Amino acid sequence: MPMAAQKQGRTARTDTILTIAALVLLAVLYAPVISALVRQWLDDPNYHHGLLIPFVSALLLWRRRDALREASDGGREMWGLLLILASAVFLVTGTAAVEYFTMRFSLPLMILGVILFLGGWNFTKVAGPPLLMLLLMIPLPYVIYFKITFPMQILSAKLSAGVLTVLRVSVIRRGNILMLPGYTLEVIAACSGLRSLMTMFTLAVIFAFFADMSGGRKFLLVILSVPAAVAANTVRLVVTALGAHFIGPQFADGPLHEASGIIVFMAGFLMLLLCAGILRWTQYRRKRSPRS
Repeated sequence: MPMAAQKQGRTARTDTILTIAALVLLAVLYAPVISALVRQWLDDPNYHHGLLIPFVSALLLWRRRDALREASDGGREMWGLLLILASAVFLVTGTAAVEYFTMRFSLPLMILGVILFLGGWNFTKVAGPPLLMLLLMIPLPYVIYFKITFPMQILSAKLSAGVLTVLRVSVIRRGNILMLPGYTLEVIAACSGLRSLMTMFTLAVIFAFFADMSGGRKFLLVILSVPAAVAANTVRLVVTALGAHFIGPQFADGPLHEASGIIVFMAGFLMLLLCAGILRWTQYRRKRSPRS
């Protein structure tokens, strides 16, 4: 028995040393990647939500601490080592090609690989979902970002023109340009709704993690974040157009323009809360309804 206890103690010390060594190595390897990523979060309005993701991921891991303690099975999974090697390849090739997405994408994979190798499969199953959330903090490659932006500009312009027509406001749409009497509203890239889409999608994923709902309803909530974001952006454009039409161009180009991001966020956030409330209510009704 004492021999077994000594062996367990040595194993625990070895695991602690390996964990500390892995953390130090990750910090050294990814310091330039993380610093550049944080700068983009701070400077690029499209990705301000990235600042929130690491803290939410850490909070979710903390909430699962008891399950993580029970799930530890000794580790040394070779699949974890393969994932570490693959992540290292991504990091090296991304650095050589100055391709930021590849470098940043390798970070969550590297963390998962280290956890799989040191903690084992059961530990990774519990820790994996909160860690995979870190993928949401990585900005899209610019080639994909610009591919999505223009179609969303057109969609936002079409929806806004349709709502204005229903409201009996004279409007002519030419591509991403809305022409009203006395005012022309151009749906530029910043007004495409992609920024609100990424923010709403991230919020929906966070809601899904914390919400007391079934897995199917959580998935549906995340899917509903897309139309909620599009609708919120349409609300912003319609309010801008109505203000310019009935009050004057100064309404659209003044304080409203500066506050438009807040308008979109609040509208999308309220729609997301409404969707979550409806989904929870349907689940509650289903539980309360008598079985046939």
